[in-house]
Amino acid sequence: MKRFVLLVAIAASLLAARASAHHSPVAFDTQVSDFALTGTIESVDLRNPHSVMSLRVAGDDGSATVWHIEFSSVNLLLRRGWDFDRLVVGETVTCKGNPSASGKHEMYMWSLVLPDGTQFSR
Repeated sequence: MKRFVLLVAIAASLLAARASAHHSPVAFDTQVSDFALTGTIESVDLRNPHSVMSLRVAGDDGSATVWHIEFSSVNLLLRRGWDFDRLVVGETVTCKGNPSASGKHEMYMWSLVLPDGTQFSR
């Protein structure tokens, strides 16, 4: 019986960790849909349930801030025609979407514009 309880506890903790990784968009200001950032890609992690990117954005005073950019899952991006080989670390891109509702340097990206003008979107 103790072994069964231990297995159930382990399974529940694994499911809870997985559930907390996928969250609602409430962290983002959905009233602002035209928010845009231009910066240099520092990293890209294409994964489920949300892909993420770090974008280094230069400020007016010359300082730089790294933004956490979240966007769709790999499967959805592929179905929408995204070419992952075009997401290159060091490239300057423009991301458009919803900014953080709390003022953090985060956004949920709906579209991405590459230096040559190619656009990938939802």
